[in-house]
Amino acid sequence: MQTIKVFLILYLISMNFTQIYGQRNIKGRIIDDSLDGIMGAQIIDKNNNIGLGQANSDGFFDIVIPNGINKLGFIQLGYEVANIEIPDSCNYIEVILLPDFDYDFMSSRKIDKLRKKEFGKLQQLHLDAFKKGIFTKETTCFSRKFEPIKPELDEISKKMKERMKQITKEYKELCVGDTVYIPFSKNWVSDNTENKTITLWSSLSISKDSDSAIEGVVTQKYRKCYRNFRFPFITFKKGYNFTYKVLIFRNCKFTSAVLNGKTIQIGHEFEHDMRIFKAIR
Repeated sequence: MQTIKVFLILYLISMNFTQIYGQRNIKGRIIDDSLDGIMGAQIIDKNNNIGLGQANSDGFFDIVIPNGINKLGFIQLGYEVANIEIPDSCNYIEVILLPDFDYDFMSSRKIDKLRKKEFGKLQQLHLDAFKKGIFTKETTCFSRKFEPIKPELDEISKKMKERMKQITKEYKELCVGDTVYIPFSKNWVSDNTENKTITLWSSLSISKDSDSAIEGVVTQKYRKCYRNFRFPFITFKKGYNFTYKVLIFRNCKFTSAVLNGKTIQIGHEFEHDMRIFKAIR
């Protein structure tokens, strides 16, 4: 009798442990809008941003997740992130990732409108995959909602405008004879010479801490002129350009470097556009 009681207690404890700390097996497949499997797509726990596994060469995956996780994310380079919410009864997941298109020169509202249009094709794409035997189920067992990125894009646009105002102010305060520091990153690409290839910092960078920089003195300050193809008879001024004479390479032992295919040497003059690349006074 005592043995039975002990066994019953241990059984109840194990059942409770499984309910709290148990796991579940999730299988499925990840494909793109061309109905091809996506190799290497990552599956993550959206609540904790923890990786749970990845798809094989055909897009199939088989993962084990702790109980309580009901939000998964599917990520692959070149595709939009797919976030889904799964009920306890959903153990086989078939997901379609949409391409991460380039929406250049469009408003955030227009971008979301086009993204939502693509999102609206998911149901038909899933049905097409089912009819072709790529998916095993006609409908999904999870919920997936369209996620606007307009607020995020608007915030980025706001910060960029603020940064451009700061660049305009910095350019106006710049004078001929001023010493400038042009920060760069060292790529250390060999071109069979002693020269090293460097990459200038973007003008949008707000950091002023750089291990390496070109130190120079401003010799000329001007704005470039150009003509717009829509208004060929009107001349526009663009950019925040100046010419500087290279004095030294700070924190570097070499006397020359390669930038955009051109060799930069001490004592030579070069053109710089503050609208594109960072310059610090």
